[in-house]
Amino acid sequence: MKPALKKLLASSGITLALLVAAEVYLRQDVPHCGTTPFRVSDVPGLSSEFRPGFETLYKGHQTAFNSDGYRGGEFPAREEGVLRIALVGDSFTFGSAVALEETLAPQLEDELLSRGLPAQVLNLGVPGYCAQNVAAVVENRALAFDPDVVIYVFYSNDVDPPPEFEEIPPDAVIDGMYGYPLHSALAQWSLVMIKRVALGFGVSLARRTPEFSRASYQEGGGGERVRDALSRMKAATEASGVRFAMAVFPHLTRVDMNPFRPIDELALADSRALGIESVDLLEAFAGEEDLTPYWASVFDSHPSGEGHRRAAVHLAETLWPR
Repeated sequence: MKPALKKLLASSGITLALLVAAEVYLRQDVPHCGTTPFRVSDVPGLSSEFRPGFETLYKGHQTAFNSDGYRGGEFPAREEGVLRIALVGDSFTFGSAVALEETLAPQLEDELLSRGLPAQVLNLGVPGYCAQNVAAVVENRALAFDPDVVIYVFYSNDVDPPPEFEEIPPDAVIDGMYGYPLHSALAQWSLVMIKRVALGFGVSLARRTPEFSRASYQEGGGGERVRDALSRMKAATEASGVRFAMAVFPHLTRVDMNPFRPIDELALADSRALGIESVDLLEAFAGEEDLTPYWASVFDSHPSGEGHRRAAVHLAETLWPR
């Protein structure tokens, strides 16, 4: 038994060493965070906001916030003959897990310029915001920047009720691996790969179902919150003579198995019923069956730079056709 035991221990040791090596390697790709950029907000309707003039590591990228508390450099002064657009929304607007130049705002700005329409696109996105938070941004912040257009970039979890924070310690560090199985990058990577393989075979391992999403919108209060928020944003922008539109960004999964699609469709229907210009950004990926290649990384399902580029092109084509 001794030779067999030695072989077993040796193989076990090699396996363990390989697992540790894989864990160490994969942790380098996890979008880690540093000191939190968030603080409790005193703006009506907002529970949190970014710390103005702050810089930190956020979702794998060194990220700076301007003196107004939004991502990137200082907002430029308004220029004659230059279209001024304010993008409002959550982490999809903000551009979680991608570099600043890959986010939607600069890519929309570039796309419009390529069409002969000079523009300034301001990124007012804040991760974690829901539809009612975004309405508060439009009412209390966005219009103060004197935009010609406000575009609300909607994502399906915007139907959730607003979060509440009693305090946010200024030295808190965001755990980039929060929620990973066993707090392991390898375990999370393996889980994502298993789900992707299953999708390839037409099997969804998502816990949420389309029926649950539809019920959460129609019966769980989600639809009421969205309609209220859209009505408030429409009223605020109309009172200021500002054009308002909503763009719905899809969940990046296999298109025919998207459990959040009912929320997108219901929100689009409500927006159009209110007379709001509405853009379905699923059309930016027309003809593609699987949208998981547009993840920022295997560890983050937010849009990659290419995902944002496609959204920018479709927004420009839809709202400013040639």
